[in-house]
Amino acid sequence: MPRRFTRWLTVLVASSVAVLAPVPLLTPSAQAAEPTELAVPAPYLTQTISWGDCGDFESRCATVAVPMDWQNPSKGDIRIAIAYLKAPGTTSKGLLTTNPGGPGAAGRLLTEALSLPSETGQGGKRQLRQYDLLGFDPRGFGASTNINDDDEKHRGRCLTTSAKLKKLPVVADRRVRNRATHAMEIAEAKLFGEACASDPLARYINTQQTVWDVDFLRQLMTANQGRSYDKLNYVGYSYGTWLGAWYADTFPDRVGRFILDSNMQWTSSMYVNQTLDSASFQRRRDKMLFPYLARHHSYYKLGKSVTAVKKKYESTRKKLATQARKAIKKGKTPVMGPEDLDYVTASLIYSDEGFASAGYLIRASSDFVGKPSSGKYRRTLEKRIKGPMAKAPFLVQRIASKAKGSDLASVDLAGTIVRCNDSAQPGNLTALLKRADSDARKYPFTGYLNTVPLCAYWKFKPQTRTIDLAGLPSSNKMLMFQSEGDPATAYEGARAAHRKTASKTVMVSVDNEGQHGLYVDGPSKCLEDLGDAFLFKGWNPTVDRRCGTSPLPDDRKVYPLSGPVSGTSANAKKAVKAKNATVKAVRADVAKRGLS
Repeated sequence: MPRRFTRWLTVLVASSVAVLAPVPLLTPSAQAAEPTELAVPAPYLTQTISWGDCGDFESRCATVAVPMDWQNPSKGDIRIAIAYLKAPGTTSKGLLTTNPGGPGAAGRLLTEALSLPSETGQGGKRQLRQYDLLGFDPRGFGASTNINDDDEKHRGRCLTTSAKLKKLPVVADRRVRNRATHAMEIAEAKLFGEACASDPLARYINTQQTVWDVDFLRQLMTANQGRSYDKLNYVGYSYGTWLGAWYADTFPDRVGRFILDSNMQWTSSMYVNQTLDSASFQRRRDKMLFPYLARHHSYYKLGKSVTAVKKKYESTRKKLATQARKAIKKGKTPVMGPEDLDYVTASLIYSDEGFASAGYLIRASSDFVGKPSSGKYRRTLEKRIKGPMAKAPFLVQRIASKAKGSDLASVDLAGTIVRCNDSAQPGNLTALLKRADSDARKYPFTGYLNTVPLCAYWKFKPQTRTIDLAGLPSSNKMLMFQSEGDPATAYEGARAAHRKTASKTVMVSVDNEGQHGLYVDGPSKCLEDLGDAFLFKGWNPTVDRRCGTSPLPDDRKVYPLSGPVSGTSANAKKAVKAKNATVKAVRADVAKRGLS
C-alpha cells in the first residue's frame, strides 16, 4: 500500500506463547474426509485484538501475534497487520481477502479499497461489501513485522555495510555481456544474498508460512467476530495467484470463491517464472507500446512508425550508456543510465494507462541526452522518473554514494527473500550467465536483467511445494484471469499452470490486451461481468472463455496483438480507466517490486 497508509511495528515476543511445544501443521492427517485444518495453539486464538482506526477507511485495523515459525512456535512471535470490515446488516456471503502481488506489496487496505468508488462515484466494486472483508500485510512487509524491524532507518530492507557496497564493481550497461559485467553480477548476487539473509526472520518470510498465517486469520476472525468462516474467498493478483494456489493446495476444503488474476506459473518454480519475463516484456514493448507511440506521434514525437520509435529508443539508450560510462570513469553516479530507461519503461507498461507516461519518459530521456547540461531537461527527466527511479538498477551506486560516513547501508530487495525461500534456484553460475547472455541477445529490452539471482548464494533451505490442487473438489473450480500480452506474468506460464490443473481451474483469456491486473476497474467488460457473476451470483464456471477488451487510452479502436490468443472481437468502444487511487497506487507498487 502507499506509505501514508502504513505504520511500522516492532517485533513482539509473547512469552505466554513462545514456550509452547512444537505442534503439527495440519490435522487430522488420517481422516481425509474431514476438512484440513491448521492446528493453532489456544493462546493465539484467544489473544486480545486492539482494534483501531484505519484512516480514511471504514475498516478497523490491528496487529495480531503469530508464530515466527509455525513449525516451531517456541522460536517467538511476529506481528501481522490486518484490517476487517463486516458486511452491512446481519448476513454475509462469507470472509473475503486479497493480495496485490509483489511479492512484498502490502495489501492490508486493498480489500476494502477494491470496493470503493472514486470521488467521481465511478469505479470500484461495491458488491464486495456483500462479504466480510479482511485485508492483511504479509509477514515481512508493510505494517507487519519486517526484517531489521528495530532499525527505523533500515526497517524492511536488506542490510549490509557501506564499505561492502562501495567495493562492488560497476559497469555502465549490463546489456553489454562481457567479463566485467559477469564479475559485477556475481559480486552483487553474493552481497545481496548475504545482506538479505542477515536477519534471522528472513528464513521465515516465505509463502508457506504466509499460507498458515492466512488460515490462522480465518480461524481468528471466526473466534473473534462471532461468525463462522468455514471457507475463505479470495482475489489475488500477480504473486497473489502464487499465494492463492499454495493456500488452495494446502487447505483445499477451505477454498470458497477464488479468483487468480494475472497468473504466475504457480505449478512450477520461481526460477522458471523468471525465465519467462524476458520474452513477455519484449512482446509488450515491441508489439503494443511502440505501435501505440507511433500512432500518437503528434503527442510524443518519437516517430510515425514502429521502426522509427524503436530507433529513437535505442539511440537514446546508446547515448545514455555513453554518458554513464563517462560519469563512472570520473567516479560519479550517472543521472540516468541505459538500464534506468529500460527499467522504468518496463514498470510503466504493466498497465495500459502507463503507456502515456512511458511515451513521455522516452521523449524526456531523448531531450536530456541531446542537452545533458540543460537544467530544464534534467528537471523534466527527474520529474518523469521520480517514482520508479527509486528502485532502478543504478540504485546500488546511489546508495553507496549516500552511505558515506555511515557504517550501514540498505538495499530494497526484501521481496526477493520470498522467491529464494519458496523454491530451489540453480547454483551453476556459468549456466546462469550463459542464459543471461542469450536473453540479452534475443530480448534486449530486459533480457540482460534476468541474470544471477541472489538466491544463488542463499543460505537457507527453501520450503518448496509442488502445486497440483489434487485435494480440491472438481466441482469447486478456481477462476483464472489472464491477458495475452501481460509483461510480468507471461500468458504462456499461466496457460501451463492451467493445463496442469485443468480439472480444478477455468481460464478466461483476454485477447489483444496486455494489462497486468484485470479485475475491478479493468479494461475488459466481458471479464468484469464474469468475475461479478462468479463472486456475487453463484455462477460456477465449467469451460474456458475468451474475452475482448477496450481500446488503449486515446485510441479509437482495439488494435490486434499477434500473440497466443486470437479470435475475440472488442466489446467496448472506450477504454475503462481505473479511478480508484488506492488500487492504482498498490498496482504501481507491485510493478516496481516485481522488477526488483
